[in-house]
Amino acid sequence: MNAFYHFFISRFEQDEEDYSRARLIINFILISIGLSWLFALLHSQFQFHIPQWLFVSFGGVLILVLFFFRWPLSISQMAHVIIAMIWMSFLCGIAYSGGIYSIILPWLLLVPLMANLLIHKKAATVWAVAAVLSMIFFMFFFNSAPLQMDGKAAWRSLIGNVGLVLVIYLFTESFSRSKARLLHALKESNADLFEQKEEVLTQNEELTQQRDEITVQRHHIEEQNELLRQQFEQIEKTNAELELRASEIFSRNATLEEHWHTLLNISKSRSVNFGDSVEALRDITKTAAKSLKTHRVSVWQYLPDTNSIKCLLLYELETDAFTQDEELQGKEFPRYFEALLKEEVIPADEAETDNYTFEFKDSYLRPHHIQSMLDTPYFLDGKLGGVICCEHHEHRHWLPEDIIFAQALSDIVSLMFRATQRRQYEARIREQKKEIIRINQSLEQRIRERTHELENQNQQLAEYAFINSHLLRAPLCRMLGLIHLIEVSDLKMKELELVEHLKKSGDELDDVVKRINRAIENGDHFGREHLDNNDNFASNL
Repeated sequence: MNAFYHFFISRFEQDEEDYSRARLIINFILISIGLSWLFALLHSQFQFHIPQWLFVSFGGVLILVLFFFRWPLSISQMAHVIIAMIWMSFLCGIAYSGGIYSIILPWLLLVPLMANLLIHKKAATVWAVAAVLSMIFFMFFFNSAPLQMDGKAAWRSLIGNVGLVLVIYLFTESFSRSKARLLHALKESNADLFEQKEEVLTQNEELTQQRDEITVQRHHIEEQNELLRQQFEQIEKTNAELELRASEIFSRNATLEEHWHTLLNISKSRSVNFGDSVEALRDITKTAAKSLKTHRVSVWQYLPDTNSIKCLLLYELETDAFTQDEELQGKEFPRYFEALLKEEVIPADEAETDNYTFEFKDSYLRPHHIQSMLDTPYFLDGKLGGVICCEHHEHRHWLPEDIIFAQALSDIVSLMFRATQRRQYEARIREQKKEIIRINQSLEQRIRERTHELENQNQQLAEYAFINSHLLRAPLCRMLGLIHLIEVSDLKMKELELVEHLKKSGDELDDVVKRINRAIENGDHFGREHLDNNDNFASNL
């Protein structure tokens, strides 16, 4: 049974009073369901003038009402729902069973009784008025119904009145048990409170002793409080300064975040990565002027040959205009160029008095109405490439975030120039690639021509080798043979003839060698056919 109650009213277990009232409502619902269905079973025996379906449906509706406890309704709201359901069911029963003469009319007394027990006295008054008004209504509109006098009338009257008494008894009995349970809980709570009272009294005695000690310490504490008050004032002053500092930090962080997004957008822009240098410098200078809220931003190129800087592009925020072609010589501004060559950032809050920018006072600052300058160098291939100059018409203190932003812009300018150089290198590489292809094609033709020449030369060399091995060797062999004959011959009479033959062979060899040399010198072809007409050679061969 406890599980049944827990299912419907578990959310009221934290409050004992609400839990008891909830159990009382459920008990009354169960009693009403039981009596309603009992009357439905006895309907055929006693011939109640109330339809049987009304008894059955009333019990079914009450079962559905039980599930209202699962809704987020208070105990008072649930009690009003139950009382309203019973009140409406009584009205239906009275209307069906004789109106003002109905034996169910006294059951309306349950309505204020339930309101008093389940809700409060004010609610009981309201429902009592509702019951009285209901009786008056039946008096005027249902006073003509005849009395149901038959053999079952006495039994119906008995059952109706007994049922009313039984319901009141069971309901009040359930209320009494709930009240007793509450009183028991209160007694236990009072016992706990009494024990707590004893503990509190004991603690009061201890507190009395501690109070005396505290009284002794009070003067010391008052002195400490005075010191603490002074420290508190100092802390408040410090806190005010810290709050001011924190506000300044938050503002700077917001500025840094804005600068970060700006730098990210610039670094990803098409003009910086893929455009020409003029377009990129336009975007960089304009974005920098708007982000730093400064009047002029310019990019200068350092020319080491002339030790000067040349303005590549200058943007003016007020007129939204771009200019260029101004050049400053290092010999006229030695202090500034000294700092620039040292690769230093130059934050000049007062440009006319700054150690590095005062030289610009008459020739540059005053003509352009500049009071503050922030110059940051940029580098190309590890060397000074130029400077980014941020100029303000009014006095301005350049914050660290401004300097960081300007330095980051310098890096982006370096990246822009590198990207431009890379695109130029890539264009040159593409041109060189085309030239190499053309040269390769020309080289193939030259190789074919050279191969043909080499083949001709190889044929010529083969021809020379033939001449050397056959035509030159023949007179040489004859000369060697003649020399051998001279060495072994004893006939002096034939020496002149041998010498003559030796001279003739030498002349033939000399003639062949001269022809070969002339052919080589002139680049002409020289073969065996050029020697075929020589009679001397033919006869000797």
